[in-house]
Order: sequence, then structure tokens, then C-alpha cells
Amino acid sequence: MSFPLGPAVFLSCAVAVLVTKFLKNRGRHPLPPGPRGLPLIGNALQLPVDHEWFTFAKWGKLYGGVVYVSAFGRPLIILNSTKAITDLLEKRSGIYSDRPVLPMAGEMVGYRDSVPLCPYGARHRESRKLMHGGLALSKMEELFPVQEQKMRDFLHSLLTAPEKLPLHIRQVVAAIVFQISHGYTVRDDNDPLVELAERATLEFSLATAPGAFVVDLLPVLQYIPDWFPGAGFKKTAKAWRQTAIRLKDDPYEHIKEQVEKGVAVPSFTTSLVERNANPTPEEEDIYKWASAGFYSGGADTSVSAISSFFLAMVLHPDVQRKARDELIRVVGSGRLPTFKDRDRLPYINALLKEVLRWNPVAPLALPHRLIQDDVYEGYHLPAGSIVFANTWGIFKDPDLYPSPDEFKPERYLSSDSGAVPDPRSFAFGYGRRICPGQHLADATLYLTIVSTLFLYEITNATDKKTGLPIIPVPNYKAGVICHPEEYECLIKPVYSEAETLTLLRKGL
Repeated sequence: MSFPLGPAVFLSCAVAVLVTKFLKNRGRHPLPPGPRGLPLIGNALQLPVDHEWFTFAKWGKLYGGVVYVSAFGRPLIILNSTKAITDLLEKRSGIYSDRPVLPMAGEMVGYRDSVPLCPYGARHRESRKLMHGGLALSKMEELFPVQEQKMRDFLHSLLTAPEKLPLHIRQVVAAIVFQISHGYTVRDDNDPLVELAERATLEFSLATAPGAFVVDLLPVLQYIPDWFPGAGFKKTAKAWRQTAIRLKDDPYEHIKEQVEKGVAVPSFTTSLVERNANPTPEEEDIYKWASAGFYSGGADTSVSAISSFFLAMVLHPDVQRKARDELIRVVGSGRLPTFKDRDRLPYINALLKEVLRWNPVAPLALPHRLIQDDVYEGYHLPAGSIVFANTWGIFKDPDLYPSPDEFKPERYLSSDSGAVPDPRSFAFGYGRRICPGQHLADATLYLTIVSTLFLYEITNATDKKTGLPIIPVPNYKAGVICHPEEYECLIKPVYSEAETLTLLRKGL
């Protein structure tokens, strides 16, 4: 972690935090083990700026499933085992469901009252209730027609411009989400709402990344003057705040106008506006963030997972072949696979699970905050601790997933597959903070996998200079939601163009 502030200010802040945060631990259980820190600043210099899950996993191997570190007197708990995560974030969710105050993303950029960062309480419960009403598992069947319609557009785009795969992935996910959330039809490659949502999602991910901004560890820094040396983060926050405001307000206000004119398309946001014609300012703010949360609740995770799927298929043609063989055997060749086929496609379902495990979309997710003092396995966990669940570490644990770096859908199909945890239990967050869009993301990933593998072969691109196949490296960008770094691939139709178009016209 780097610190742009002068040493005098830095030391003064550190001492102030130490004095105000000092806790007397006499007579309490010991803190969990962890790396030794320094006076005043604790482990602040040991906390990585990005890809934190790698370091946290190393600490897990050294110190166990529960690791304790601190930064400027602020306690951090890192959970590196399924047992600790289940015991604390699931079974004791009543005291582990708060969010820490993140000055950069929350107060400065303006996401404090958004669904992901909203403090645990009545507002959070109301927001989750609203989103659950639109994204619950019981609602998925109602949403299948929208997903199938947008998937046909995606498949057609792969036929006409396969080289634009990243764009097509973002478009199909945005098209599905915005049709459901706002009744909005994404029209072209440069759709303004899609561009706004993508920019907001990227900025949110950067603003919430652990260790990215020292102000999150020293909140007093948010009050320093804009001209002060090292205060560049304040300029960044102001720019990102405008994006957040636009994402929250603009789409919602557009729906309000449509409802007033009697031309609104049925959608989640339309139903919110119509059911309460005169909301209080607080109610309307909840509605705005709930509708804006649809994109963050299902879109970014879907984009990441679908991108990982295509990458995995380039690297593992044998897996792709087995999946296509199952599709032909179960579905035949006269129609595209549908959601109704899912229960009869065990290898496809195993493939989906392995995509989520192989490169998790949210390696750490967003941190939780412990509301009160707790004791776990003889260790004292202080109130106010920021709690991280290292999902990446779990998915790379060889005791849970033998040969974890290998892409092996078969691990879920063997005779002892019951001992292998379903990655979907960990991929979308935990407890009362689990991603509200998990079922939509799962359904979108499934439909993408079966539709794409039915119609197309995904292979290596060829180096134009050497004529050799390009072997992509599965490296991932840092962020709350992790996306693969750019890679090249070749997408070829399995059938003739005429046969492919005929299948697309038949629909899903």
C-alpha cells in the first residue's frame, strides 16, 4: 500500500487513530493468529493494493482459517475456510451482516445508501425485500422469455461479428437486465445507458477495492482541503460521484415520466412507481437504489462469468467437445436448448459450476462488519472488525477441490462428488448480504453456455505473423468483481450459415 501524504501528517493521523482506537484486551480471549505488525500502523504496509486474495490465502496457510490483522488500529478478520465462513457469516449473520464505513465509496462517491453498501438495518431489509421480489428463484421462469429473446440477438451477433465478443457479452447482459429492471431496450453498440452503467460499475469496483485508498483506513483524510498534497483522491471521488448520481436518478426519472404519460413498459421500476404515487423522499431514494442495483446485482457478475466461460473453452477443447456431445444427445439437432432441458444436462451443469469455481467472479466480495464482540473457537473477534471471506482461497483449496488449478467439470460427477462443495454456495456472497441477482446470473450463464456450444465452436485465434495458435493466459484484473484480461479467440459456426439462421428463427 502506498501513502501519498507527507510523513508528518501521516504519523499524526496514525497516532490519533491509535489513541482513539486503543482497546484494553486484558481478561479477554486471545486474538486470532496473523502476521506481526508494526507499532502505530499495524499491518498497513503488508496489506496488498490489489489481488488481495492471493496474500490472504498465503496467510491462511500459515495461520489457519481465521486470520487477524490491523491497520491504524482498525481490526480486520480474514476467513479462509468454508467452516469459518459458514459458522460466522451464515449461522451468526445477525451480527455479521453490517457493512464497514468506506469513506471513499460510501461518503465521498455517494454509494453509502446503495444496496451493496447500505448499513444493516430497516433500510437494507426493505431494499433487499424489493429486489428479492423481482429476482427471487420463484420469479425466474417469468423472466425466461426475456433472456431467450436477448440470447437470440447475442447468438446472431456472434455469427455476424465474432471478433467483437467482449462487446456482445456486455450487450446481452445489459439488454437482459435493463429490460427486466426498466423495460428498456438496448439499441446499439454505444447505448448511453449501458455506457453509464458500465462506467459506474467500474468506478464502484475501484472505489471499494480493499487498500486502494488510504482514506478508508484514515477516514479523517476525507476532510483535508482539496489543494493539500496527496488529496488527488478527492478529485477522483467528485468525478465518480457524478456517475453514481446519474445512475441512480436518470433511469428512474425517465420511468416516472413514462408512467405519467401512460406509456411505461412493464418492469421492476415501473411497478415501484405505479404502486406508490406519492412516496416520501426516503422511500423514493430506496426505490432508485433498488432499481439501479439490478445491474450491480446481476450484470457485472454475469459478464465476468461468461467471459471466463469463453476463455475456459479456448483452453479446454476436450471439455467443450463433451458438453456439445451431451447437448446433441439430449436435445438433438433440430432446435436450440432451453431452460426446460437443464435437468437433463448433468455435464453442462457441472461445466457451469466449474466456470464459477475456476476463476471466481468475486474473489473477496464486499467486506462485512462485526456489530458486537464475538468469540469463535477460543478467539476474541472485536466489535467493528472488517470481515473478509476469501472465496478465491476456498476455490483453490486442494482439500476441497483436488487439483484446483485444473478445469475439471468431472469433479462434480464422480461417485464421491457429494463431498465436493457446490461453488454456487460461495460464488455470490454470504448470509444476508448474498447477491440478490444470483439466480438471474446463474440462469443467464446457463443459457449462454448451452446456446453457444450448440451453435458454435470456440477455438484459438491464430497469430498473423507466425501462423501459430495463440494460447491465452488466464490472468484476471483486480477489483471487487474480477474480469479476465483481454484475450483472443476464434468463434466458428458448427452448422452452415443458412442452418444457423434457421435455428435462430425457430427460437429457443
